[in-house]
Amino acid sequence: MSTEPVPASRSRMERTTDTALVLSGLRSMVGALSWAAPGTTWRTFGLGSMQRDPRAALVTRLFGARELALGLAVQHPDKTVRRTALQAGVVIDAADITVSLVALKRGAPKAITLTFVAGASLFVALGLTALARDAEDTTD
Repeated sequence: MSTEPVPASRSRMERTTDTALVLSGLRSMVGALSWAAPGTTWRTFGLGSMQRDPRAALVTRLFGARELALGLAVQHPDKTVRRTALQAGVVIDAADITVSLVALKRGAPKAITLTFVAGASLFVALGLTALARDAEDTTD
C-alpha cells in the first residue's frame, strides 16, 4: 500500500491526458466495432439491417478504419502526432455534423440523423477540450 499523499488537485496535463484517452477509447471502440462487425454497428446505430445493400458493409468498414486510426493516433508517443490527430478529428467530426444536418434537411430519418449529430458533437467537444488543455500546458 502506498504511503504517498494523494494530491489535492490533478495537473492540467493529467486532465488533458484523461480527456484525450476518453476520446481515443470511444473512437477506437466505434472504429473497431464498425470494422469487425459492420452489421452489429448498423443495428447499434439504429440503421436496421445491412441486407438491403451489401455495399453498406464496405462503407461501414471504411468509417471504422478512419475512427480506429484517429483513436490510436491520439495515443501516439509524439506530441505533434497526438495534436495533429486531435485537430484532424475535430475537422472530420465537424464535417460529419454538416453532412448529417444536410441529410436531415433533405429528408433523412430525424432520430438516426440526430444520433449521428450528437455523437460527432461529443467527439468535437472532447477534441476541442483536449486541444485547449494541451495549449494551456504549453503556456504554463
